[in-house]
Amino acid sequence: MIELIDKMADDVEAAAGLTIELPSIKRGLKNICISGMGGSAIGGDIISSIANIKGTLPVFIIRDYNIPKFVSHSTLFFSVSYSGNTEETIFAYNKAKKREAKIIAITSNGVLLDLAQKDGIPAFIVPKGYPPRAALPFLFFPILNVLKQLKVIEISDKEVKGVSKMLRNAQDENKIWARETAKKIKEKMPFIYTEDKFSPIGRRWVTQINENSKSLAHYLSLPEMDHNEIVGWEHPREMLKRSIIFFLKDKDTGKLEKRIRITEEMIKELAGEIFEIIPSGDTLLSKMFYLIQRGDYLSYYLAVEYGVDPLPVRRIEELKRRLAE
Repeated sequence: MIELIDKMADDVEAAAGLTIELPSIKRGLKNICISGMGGSAIGGDIISSIANIKGTLPVFIIRDYNIPKFVSHSTLFFSVSYSGNTEETIFAYNKAKKREAKIIAITSNGVLLDLAQKDGIPAFIVPKGYPPRAALPFLFFPILNVLKQLKVIEISDKEVKGVSKMLRNAQDENKIWARETAKKIKEKMPFIYTEDKFSPIGRRWVTQINENSKSLAHYLSLPEMDHNEIVGWEHPREMLKRSIIFFLKDKDTGKLEKRIRITEEMIKELAGEIFEIIPSGDTLLSKMFYLIQRGDYLSYYLAVEYGVDPLPVRRIEELKRRLAE
């Protein structure tokens, strides 16, 4: 796992160059849907957050067997399954096909690749041999490249190329921080609070802690957190004392800055410790991947602190086996 995290910059560079020949889908698009589960879906969350800022069409993420009623011939539908065998994603693919959505598959192998080739669907075939969560660059950049090509998201080549350089520059800093921080959060409950544009990164931190560290964590974005969860910071007192809070925020959060300060002041006496994480990078994409790299390293070193192997996800495999029976 540490080798996979270490090579994220190389994977970003390779994935950013992936392209396929697209059919004529430029006209008549009304929405984008990205279907996937687990590590295969997180790239869609990041795309959705970027599209909220830089996009021209709504982006919807589907983590289910079912698809929204609005999916039609006017929908660009990304079917994403690293293994190619994700049950929910295959069901959703077949439903999108019946609705005549414009489908693009992203996979390394499996049933999804077979279906795409049989149906004449464009497919990005990404490298095999990764746990899906470690293949994030290969599940994210193909979608970004297509949406860039269709001018659905306005993002420059320079911004994309800058991500791998930033990751290489930040790697040692992020590893050292993660190694030291993991010692502080062992046997504590991490709460990851983010400004809204970094909400997918909060989810990524939680799922990496879940799968790599075999541990629970929680995330929510501001300002939403201040309309409900802040009231819950009273009980259970003993658990709150064993919590640790991370605020993932930009250097300049504008109107949100005062809200973050007041929120920290109101809960700091109940929480174990509060960290503010401000990403390096001069673009939204670089900042997102800086935070992803830092969270991935944190989840790895927390696994080391717990003495668990970060690679296997036995409960997921057991669940799949029992469903198959």
